Amino acid sequence: MLDKTGNVFEKFQSVEALEPKSNDKYNHAFSGTVIDILESRGTVIVEDQCGDAFEIEPDRLIIRD
Repeated sequence: MLDKTGNVFEKFQSVEALEPKSNDKYNHAFSGTVIDILESRGTVIVEDQCGDAFEIEPDRLIIRD
């Protein structure tokens, strides 16, 4: 599965979640960590710095180096 810029997701990567769209479950852009990759659903589970987890579409994420 690829992020917005074409990089492959791996567990424990740092990512940036983009500003949410109206149907996104998070309220603002944030930095987080990939905790799971749900290939069958086509989504990524990202944990924010407060310990909350969100299921996010991969094109709404950018992997940080």
